[in-house]
Amino acid sequence: MINRLFFPTLFISFLMISSVNAADDNKPGMIVQNTVNQVLNILTDDDLTEIEKKSRSYELVSQQINFVGMSRRVLAINWNKASDEQKQKFEDLFKQILLNTYWQRIKNYNGEKVEYITGMIEGNRFATVDTVIVSDKIEIPITYRMELIDGTWTAYDFLIESLSLVTNYRTEYRNVIKTHGVDGLLKQMQERLAH
Repeated sequence: MINRLFFPTLFISFLMISSVNAADDNKPGMIVQNTVNQVLNILTDDDLTEIEKKSRSYELVSQQINFVGMSRRVLAINWNKASDEQKQKFEDLFKQILLNTYWQRIKNYNGEKVEYITGMIEGNRFATVDTVIVSDKIEIPITYRMELIDGTWTAYDFLIESLSLVTNYRTEYRNVIKTHGVDGLLKQMQERLAH
């Protein structure tokens, strides 16, 4: 089972993801802040219904995440063992699970603040952005791992208090695959979404 630590903070993770054009890669703090502001504007817009807020938030967040890259990293060695149909089904289900989890947390937004610490480009392809979520009671460090694909930076992993979201899901799903196979995992994911 996924560590409960991820769920209270996961919604902030999605607030922080930014898609960055290569020309802007020297200003990750500004880009992150702009992304945060877009999501917060959606959440605090009293003219939008909850359904509209959810839809617009999903659309914004979906553009910021490399779901294929994340899916490959989560399944790891099992990605190569899966059929093309299983890969596509996993990616679709995993995306929906993450977005549903995101919405359950983000709709309860309560004025938390995000402080940008630093951003670092690693070579020509990877980058990390370090931030801290600050509330009245706690501070939670979050690191965003990003990859440059076709001139755009997208997120493929999040470290919450140094724990990787990808690694956490990989461990859980690997154990399910060992016992029930890839189809068994897909069935469990579908059942989870049905509840």
